Amino acid sequence: MTRKIAIAIGFALLASLIPSAGALPRGTEVRAYKSGLDFPIDMEWVKGTKKIFFTEKNTGKVRVMIGRRLLGTPCVDLSVSPDGERGALGIALHPNFKENHRLYVYYTNASPLENRVTRFVVKKNRCTNPNHIVTGLQTKGATNHNGGQLEFVRGKLFVSTGEAADPTEAQDTGSRLGKILRYNPNGSVPDSNPLGPSNPVWSYGHRNPFGLAHKPGSRKIYSSENGPSCDDELNHIVKGRNYGWGDGYVCGTAGVGTNPKGPIVRWSNIIVPTDPTWYRGRIKSLRGLVMGDYANGNLHRFLMNDSDTAVRNDRIVYNGDDPIVDVATGPGRWLYFLTPSAIMRVVKT
Repeated sequence: MTRKIAIAIGFALLASLIPSAGALPRGTEVRAYKSGLDFPIDMEWVKGTKKIFFTEKNTGKVRVMIGRRLLGTPCVDLSVSPDGERGALGIALHPNFKENHRLYVYYTNASPLENRVTRFVVKKNRCTNPNHIVTGLQTKGATNHNGGQLEFVRGKLFVSTGEAADPTEAQDTGSRLGKILRYNPNGSVPDSNPLGPSNPVWSYGHRNPFGLAHKPGSRKIYSSENGPSCDDELNHIVKGRNYGWGDGYVCGTAGVGTNPKGPIVRWSNIIVPTDPTWYRGRIKSLRGLVMGDYANGNLHRFLMNDSDTAVRNDRIVYNGDDPIVDVATGPGRWLYFLTPSAIMRVVKT
């Protein structure tokens, strides 16, 4: 009887994590905010304004929008290698952006060929004073598995990196590939990092962590990760933890290496999860951790446990015709998401 009960509980828990079909909250709809764009991949909103910055993956441009008006001159036009998953991939604004005007971009530099993070100072909508604060993130000749997300948490800059299609890099804590890295805003390494003040590694055992988000006002960090032909993941990121990707990984397991930690959501049928956000905007019934996927054009809202460390339900609240590459809060505190050709938003009807 005990075994039967355990099996029943196990199936119930599994069923609770299967995406449930749903619809947007009553009285809301998806509308195009700006269409005809050239692969926007990550956006940042200057809170309290109508200004948006976003990266164009293939052109290397950081574009500026004020309201729905796209400025003709980009903030900066970076020389990028756009092959495969390379390009201008991530953007973040310093928490004190309104005072110091600092903007950060993660991109694949064309020459020398490397992934890097550059900090700019925005003056009159132009990115000036470039400072390459993180350099030398190798591509190892691979056009995929670049990671590329930036997220500020409690004043520290978190950077996600892929393992450049080499699984051995993910378990090597002396390598910056296949990691979530933690830096000071100037690119130095905090003394409180888990592997010491000279090592930027915050967590390891990652394959291609394409998205980063955190719960505002907390230290809770989440990463979406693209798997192989199985096991796309959503992970709760904890200091010093091994997330299991590496040479010899077996689908459906916690992974390889020392004390590997399995994901809080695992998609065995891959969905290609992209960059999530912790939404706290005007639509109360969508608040919480929200993520898009590239394979199906679904918008996922995760119902969490009381401590926000586990997912009780993966609820699909919208399905569109186009892949979703980023989710963010934007002007009006509506929920925005990017497709390869447009910025969309969920608003009240």
